[in-house]
Amino acid sequence: MDALSRLLQLAQVQVLIDVRCLLGGGFVLPHAQLRQEAVFHHVLAGQCRLQLPGRELQLQTGDFVLLPLGGEHALRSALPIRSATLRMQEPVMQTELALPLKTNVQVQSDASVELLCGRFRYAQGAGQLLTGWLPEVLHVNLGAVAPDSGLPVLLQWLRAEAQGASRPGAHAVIDGLGQALLALALRAAPQSPLPAGLLPLLADARLAASMRAVLDAPGRSWTIEKLASMAAMSRATYARRFQALAGCGVAEFVLRLRIMQACAWLAEGQSIAGVAEAVGYGSEAAFVTAFKRVTGQTPARWRRADSQAPFVQQQV
Repeated sequence: MDALSRLLQLAQVQVLIDVRCLLGGGFVLPHAQLRQEAVFHHVLAGQCRLQLPGRELQLQTGDFVLLPLGGEHALRSALPIRSATLRMQEPVMQTELALPLKTNVQVQSDASVELLCGRFRYAQGAGQLLTGWLPEVLHVNLGAVAPDSGLPVLLQWLRAEAQGASRPGAHAVIDGLGQALLALALRAAPQSPLPAGLLPLLADARLAASMRAVLDAPGRSWTIEKLASMAAMSRATYARRFQALAGCGVAEFVLRLRIMQACAWLAEGQSIAGVAEAVGYGSEAAFVTAFKRVTGQTPARWRRADSQAPFVQQQV
């Protein structure tokens, strides 16, 4: 399994497409901060603005925006709301379709933007480490960077499911297609300018092999020399390139991946001692120290918190 797919699996990422928006005239859609959920918007057609604290993004057809930490934001009309021809028009929710439709127009031709809006949930521990390694705002135009990815077919299928009456399995199909949309966005993102982090590392074929190797065998005694030899690089060249792309050193990277895997195994109920050995620690005490450094909690306390975490249903 490739590294990105494995990381999404470890984080137990579950995509939920909440609503299709068809909006025209003046509109403002505020979104509150989410807890342990990421939020995304994909522009199917048209344009709008995404307002974030201290900045604003202009969005157009094909744009995909992901806020991994579920930050507060608002979607607004592409043009300022200040004239009689662009009055504020409150949208209403239509729930009779397979995917709820939020709209303030009578016919689709009056809309200035069509959006898919959704979230993805993730597991505590592994999921938090994954989202924390992504850029705070991921903005990529999928139409420009992934033209041959099958995206048009995916979106055509998604539209067909969303606009029709709810059929058996409709929500599973819609959310499954949303999962594919997210994976395509994460795959395509390194083709746009990005800060150092997980995605630039995954895009480098030689260094991505390092990630796959550690994920496949987290208990192995990994050294820079061993990983560099897999990439056919010298130790110094490997370390420099890794730091530049990942934004952290090799040892920190190995630590994060080991703790991500440890969180997944602890959540399954495996013993702390067994997990410690499986992710490469010679003693339980050393594992506890490393785990606490990354998560801020001991494995025992983290597992209790994970098992007691309430399920929070977000409102659309």
